[in-house]
Amino acid sequence: MRDLAPFLRLALPRLPWFGGGLLLAVLTVLTSAGLLALSGWFITASALAGAGLLAGLDVYRPAGGIRAFAITRTVARYTERLVNHEAVLRHLADLRCWIFRALAPLDPATLARFRSADLLQRLVGDIDTLDGLFLRVITPTLTAAVTLMTGAVFLGWLAPASALWIVAWLSLAGLLLPALALGLGRGAGRARTGAAAQVREHAVEGVQGLAELRVFGGLERQAQALREAEQTRARAEFALGRWGALGDAAATLVGLGAVWLALWLGAGWLASGEIGAPLVVLVVLGALGLGEAVAMLPGAYQRVEQMRAAARRLLEVAHTRPALPEPPCPVSPGDRGALALQEVTLRYRETAAPVLDRVSLEVNPGEIVLVTGESGAGKTSLASVALRLVSPQSGEARLGGVPVADMRYQDLYNHVGVLTQETVLFADSIAANLRLADPKADDARLHRALHLAGLDDFVATLEQGLDTPVGEGGALLSGGQARRLALARLILREPRVVILDEPFRGLDGATIARLRSRLTPWLASRATLVIAHEAAMAPPATRHYRLQGGRIEAVEIASASASAPSTAG
Repeated sequence: MRDLAPFLRLALPRLPWFGGGLLLAVLTVLTSAGLLALSGWFITASALAGAGLLAGLDVYRPAGGIRAFAITRTVARYTERLVNHEAVLRHLADLRCWIFRALAPLDPATLARFRSADLLQRLVGDIDTLDGLFLRVITPTLTAAVTLMTGAVFLGWLAPASALWIVAWLSLAGLLLPALALGLGRGAGRARTGAAAQVREHAVEGVQGLAELRVFGGLERQAQALREAEQTRARAEFALGRWGALGDAAATLVGLGAVWLALWLGAGWLASGEIGAPLVVLVVLGALGLGEAVAMLPGAYQRVEQMRAAARRLLEVAHTRPALPEPPCPVSPGDRGALALQEVTLRYRETAAPVLDRVSLEVNPGEIVLVTGESGAGKTSLASVALRLVSPQSGEARLGGVPVADMRYQDLYNHVGVLTQETVLFADSIAANLRLADPKADDARLHRALHLAGLDDFVATLEQGLDTPVGEGGALLSGGQARRLALARLILREPRVVILDEPFRGLDGATIARLRSRLTPWLASRATLVIAHEAAMAPPATRHYRLQGGRIEAVEIASASASAPSTAG
């Protein structure tokens, strides 16, 4: 159970909620048993009084007790559900934040160990599986323990000492049934968790890659993989259901065994005259009520292995450490917003040729430095080193004279704004996507950023304006519009250092010309590094370099700026 221990510690902030739910659960079972026992006693005593075998029966107090038990049980059960579910939902929210905080510091190379669909399953499915840890395992276990102890005290006081055999029988069953359920459900629970992860992975990746699967004829193969994973999950669910039914049947037999034991003991008590018939019925029905506490345990422990498998998957993420951790003694960047790379050599594999070979480059405030090169030449790797997303084998990147390796990521990104090749937009409005850069920005600032990004005319034509939804990943926008919206978001941050990776990709010549005229004045006061395939697809540069074979060399500005934009979108 060591896999589940960290999640018990993480639940400590919600302990008052769980404690309240436990008390209400105990109260529910005890009042249910009390209602059953007192009702049996009252009916038996009334029958005997009616036959003239019992004199002086007070009907008012037992009737009041029955009503009190009935009302308390109803209120306690309803309130227990509210409190326990509130506790579990808050705990699951805490777990999702905990896992997200574990994922957030991971660098791209480390994060790439996990498939995106698998991460989604861990964040959603595996965490949801753990909702049963408190609600269906810990609370029923403690409820059964407290209920049986209370029953032992009550029966020991009301009836002869031999009545404690009833509690002993139920206690033994309360130990054996969970152990049996735990053993029988181990394989199916582990298989169910793994199959559920595969189902989500195949489904999510199939939807994300639907176009490619259709084009390359892989749709049926993907569907078959999804069917096989679902069949495996269904078989595991069937096995869990079968063992669950067996556990319920065993729990029912245990409860009936307690009733038969109470009847057998009660017959002896009646024969010896130790207690009367009403108390015998009370003990018999009380034993039936106490059996309710034990009946919850097999179903609870049957899925423990499923929870353990989910916990192990979550701990795998939580224990993953970034290849580039935060520095132990972080240093803030200097006031001078210059970006520099000094003798940087980068290999992604020890045996591979260097992607960057002793590259040195400096970008000062007021400069627009352009780096061009063919695909795979290492242009994006240059930006990754500057952003501390990869660690070079030698050399270093500096911001304001301070090595980026000595900075916290938050300090680094507070000074550097980046437009990456991948346009990331969220399924929200235009305004909400822009305000990721500055949540307090008013509409006027949003419109200014859109103007500088050449998107203001398009937004002006929209009926909902800034409140227009962009769809998941910007699906309701064209590629060029999504690109410019991401650029507007960068502009809204007002960074001191700007890195633009293929800023005009997918744009036509007229749009590029408009963007150049608007964006260049805004870049004039910043240190700007632009990465592009050709100079025509970038703002006018102060200096131009070409990256080839891992080496960087200067290019004449005049020859670089002579070409016209050649890519339309």
